Amino acid sequence: MATNCPICAHATGHTRFQPREMMFGSRETFDYWQCAACGLLWIAAIPDHLERYYGAGYYAHQNHQEKPLSALSARFKRVRSRFHLNRATPLARAPQIFHWLTPFGLSLESPILDFGCGTGGLLLKLRRAGFANLLGSDPFLPQPLTYDSGVRILAEPLEKIPGTFELIMLHHVLEHTPDQHATLAQVKERLQPKGGVLIRIPVANSYAHRRYGLHWMAWDAPRHLYLHTVASLHRLARRHSFEVFAMHCDARPENLLGCEYYQRDIPHCDWPETRGRPQESLFGAETRSALRTLTARLNATLDGDTACFYLRKM
Repeated sequence: MATNCPICAHATGHTRFQPREMMFGSRETFDYWQCAACGLLWIAAIPDHLERYYGAGYYAHQNHQEKPLSALSARFKRVRSRFHLNRATPLARAPQIFHWLTPFGLSLESPILDFGCGTGGLLLKLRRAGFANLLGSDPFLPQPLTYDSGVRILAEPLEKIPGTFELIMLHHVLEHTPDQHATLAQVKERLQPKGGVLIRIPVANSYAHRRYGLHWMAWDAPRHLYLHTVASLHRLARRHSFEVFAMHCDARPENLLGCEYYQRDIPHCDWPETRGRPQESLFGAETRSALRTLTARLNATLDGDTACFYLRKM
C-alpha cells in the first residue's frame, strides 16, 4: 500500500509501477509509486544490501588513468579556464564543465566537492583545467583514492566529509540517495554562505518517460530510488531553504537509444555498443541522426529526460 509522498506528503491517488532491472539483465521487478500531486516516483521498499546491485561493471566505478601535463600546457589550460569562467555565458565550444560551473561565479581556487563522484573522472578533468581545490567522495567505493595530481576521493557519506565548499556537485547522485531530506540538509551544512549546489538528475515528467513508460531507461531499478519531476525537485529545494535559480535539460541521444533497446527487451549489458561491437548495433546512422535531432529539440523545450538544477541558499 502506498504511503505519503516523501517530498510533498500527499497521501492519496498514487499510481504503482513495476519496472525491471535492465542494466545487468536480471529483469527483477520492483514496485514504485508515483505521487498524484508532485509527480515524484519512488521505490516502495529499498532492497536489503543495495550495494549488490552496483557490480564491478557499474559505469561510475571504472578506473581512470591520469595523463601528465607539461608546465606549458598546464599554464595554457589555466588561462583558458579563467577566460571561460569570467564570461557570463561560455562559448558554445567551451568544455561542458564551464557550462555547469559558470553560473556560480567560481574561480580556479574555489573549494569544490563532487559527492557521489565514483572514481573521480570529472574531478580529474577539472584538475587538468586548472582547478586547484578539489575533493570527491563516494560511499560505494571500497577504499579512498589519491591521484598523482593531488585529487583525493574519499569513501565517506556526506556527514563525514570535512570542510565547507563554494560549490557542491551531485551529478546523477540524488536519485540514488535513500533519504532526500537528509541529503539536502547535509549539503546545506557543508555549503559556504554564498555557495551553490549543482544537481543533475533524470526527470520523470519528460517525453522519454511518457513515450516509453516502463521501458524508460532512467528507471534504472532498483538503483534509482527517487525520480523527480521539476515540481518535486523545486519542492524539495524550498523545504531546505534553497532557491532553484536556473535549470536546463542535458539529455543525450543515447538516453532514447537505450529506451529503444529496453523496449526490445535487450538489457544494457547485451547492447553491441556495450560489448565493444558498435558495428553490430540495431540502429543505423539514419536512426541515430533522428534521435540527435529529437534530443536537441527536447532539451531546447525543457522536455529532455535529464536536467541540471542550479541552487543557492535563500
